[in-house]
Amino acid sequence: MIKSKRNCIILYSPRHRTLIRSIINKVTHFVPKHCLFCLEKTHTYSDLCKHCIASLTLNNHCCRRCAAPLEQSIEQDTVLCGDCLSHDCHYDRVFSPFLYSEEMAYLIKKFKYQQKIHYANILSMLFIQKISILKNFQLPQVIIPVPMHTKRLKKRGFNQALELSRIFASHYQLPLNYSSFIRHRYTDLQAEMSASRRQKNVQQAFLVKKPIHYSHVALVDDVMTTGSTVNEAAKVLKKNGIEKVDVWTIARAGMN
Repeated sequence: MIKSKRNCIILYSPRHRTLIRSIINKVTHFVPKHCLFCLEKTHTYSDLCKHCIASLTLNNHCCRRCAAPLEQSIEQDTVLCGDCLSHDCHYDRVFSPFLYSEEMAYLIKKFKYQQKIHYANILSMLFIQKISILKNFQLPQVIIPVPMHTKRLKKRGFNQALELSRIFASHYQLPLNYSSFIRHRYTDLQAEMSASRRQKNVQQAFLVKKPIHYSHVALVDDVMTTGSTVNEAAKVLKKNGIEKVDVWTIARAGMN
């Protein structure tokens, strides 16, 4: 993020943003918080009260590979969805504990499009809390955020996947690599695109700039819809020697 003041230009590097966030967290630790939804006191250091956290829609019944929500109430470790049965996935498994419901969409859209960067704290903590109860959850060797093209990064000011990844890396005490894997081709926003258009939009968009010396990585993003972006990213990573690619997203949308 670049900020101008008179004739001075201040560049907030990733290291500076981490330091600023740490200072803010220490200061706000002692300030009573009010729930972002109901505005009641949370009585914790969370931005959501326990009642509103409990009301978020969990992605309990989903495909065991891509985490696409399934209609039937079945165990997620037993069934693949139709798309996973008929198409090859380059990623190995998706961990996406919440559905992209109205409440979750509110948090993520505020986070991404309205500069509510501090929402990364509550979103990442929600992921950590829910994913910790899964028996099959295995930590990777390194965390890699889905990269953002420099053109969009300048426009938005930050990469939401990187902000989430910083917190995950700190919590799990894992290395964070955000410079070796890049998006070298600019792509259009995909919100209104069909699944086929999304797939074409991200083809050949990613590049491994420097060798990644790990066999198991977690690829982090905020939401997964069709999976076109993370699938293309996983394909490039595996072509460059990565053996296992898990995908971590906060929420899973129903379109697949």
